[in-house]
Amino acid sequence: MNDLKKITFMICFATGICNAQQKNTDANYSFSGLINQKIPVELTMSASKNVVLGNIRYVKTKEKKPIKIIGTLDSGNHYHLEEFESDGNISGIIDAELKNGKLAGSWSSTKSDAVYPITLDIQTKVHPEHVMFSPVPSDRFEGTYTYQYGENGYQGSITIKKIKDQMYSYDIGSVTRAPGRNIADASGEVRIKNNQFTIEINKSCSFLATFYNGFLSITPVPSEQSRDCEFGLNATLEGTFLKVK
Repeated sequence: MNDLKKITFMICFATGICNAQQKNTDANYSFSGLINQKIPVELTMSASKNVVLGNIRYVKTKEKKPIKIIGTLDSGNHYHLEEFESDGNISGIIDAELKNGKLAGSWSSTKSDAVYPITLDIQTKVHPEHVMFSPVPSDRFEGTYTYQYGENGYQGSITIKKIKDQMYSYDIGSVTRAPGRNIADASGEVRIKNNQFTIEINKSCSFLATFYNGFLSITPVPSEQSRDCEFGLNATLEGTFLKVK
């Protein structure tokens, strides 16, 4: 995945979180249709406060195994959805708009520059169960969370361990795309409150980590000062991290 796509998603996710108090979108959808007019897929998803969770199935594959979808919904009814495999690898990205009962836009691969049209129709007779987004029980905070935009793309991982009561340690690291990978990392001890904690790098650089059902979102905290995160070029702690263990 190229840098522009990753940065665009981070901005979209951060915007979605920021707009959560302004727009409370709660909806459940089931779709079916085609990628590139020949690859049949089925998609179910729930949207709540601009965050989207769901699953996509490629119905002609042998196992027809559902792949987790995590994404955002903006005020213009535009969906940015990413396919997370069980190991945190992001295999595909959907950018589409829901209009007149159709979700239409593009599907792109993180393994190549391939981009294909996608058109899905709402299945009005199918009513998927709403997904729980949050709050997350405190006994589920601990674990390892990761993301990877293909073999050569951005990658990140964070490990959360409980110390006592509401105190936890974290160790996070991420890199930019190959071949010239730059690093962003941090570690420390924090108190988790209301499913969130802050990673403070310095006075002008900090990030907010928010726990959701099965994943962790890390977004920058706005600062009046110019942000100086002391990382390598384009490196960042931002990301959507899938819980893998």
